[in-house]
Amino acid sequence: MTNAVAPYNMINDNAVMLIFVLNIVSISYVFLLNGASIVERIKCLFYYENKTTPYNDRTHITHICNMLLHVQTVFYLTIIAMKFLQAEGIFCHSCGSLPYLVILPALFATAILIKRFLYDIVNSILFTEHDALEWRLFYLFTFKLLGFALAPAAIGVLFIPGIPFTYVEIYSILIFILYICTISNGLAKIIFHQKQNYLDIFLYLCALEFLTIAWVGKSVLQLNEFITIKI
Repeated sequence: MTNAVAPYNMINDNAVMLIFVLNIVSISYVFLLNGASIVERIKCLFYYENKTTPYNDRTHITHICNMLLHVQTVFYLTIIAMKFLQAEGIFCHSCGSLPYLVILPALFATAILIKRFLYDIVNSILFTEHDALEWRLFYLFTFKLLGFALAPAAIGVLFIPGIPFTYVEIYSILIFILYICTISNGLAKIIFHQKQNYLDIFLYLCALEFLTIAWVGKSVLQLNEFITIKI
């Protein structure tokens, strides 16, 4: 008689819990060093004034803290993606979490680099050097804050056994809407501050944001299929 593979449970996964603890320690370190400046910069997200540089990472936060904030966002995206695959019934329980903890973060990190590269190319062609730099710093800071916004959903997945994915999905959609509204506000005040053309903002986001997000979603499914078949 063949023993059935027990369903994978993240709360019992030592690797996931170790990464989570290290993440909490690292974010505590970030706030210890730069908590006040991060709070001030969050305020500037909604009260941005052109011809200022409130997002200059070289003066407000160290490169190490930047990396840790990016790692937090990538980790929580990975946890939510794994929960999504479980909810869809296509998660490879026999493979364990290790392939997902390696491949999915690599995918999300690659997407970040691609989006930054595309934004830099387009902005350097269409807009001034000052506006392009301001937008890059604004965008990267917003993405780093995404990790804090996704934390409740990821923590719920980790520590509430059997949590319906519908709750996680609804919360994640709301955060995504807030994220899009925030970067749209930044576009209106930094890039399109002279035009005030919301159609341009919509087309800009469709070309550089929504298509990339759709590519990431499709890639998650394809990588899961690869893990299921090859590993």
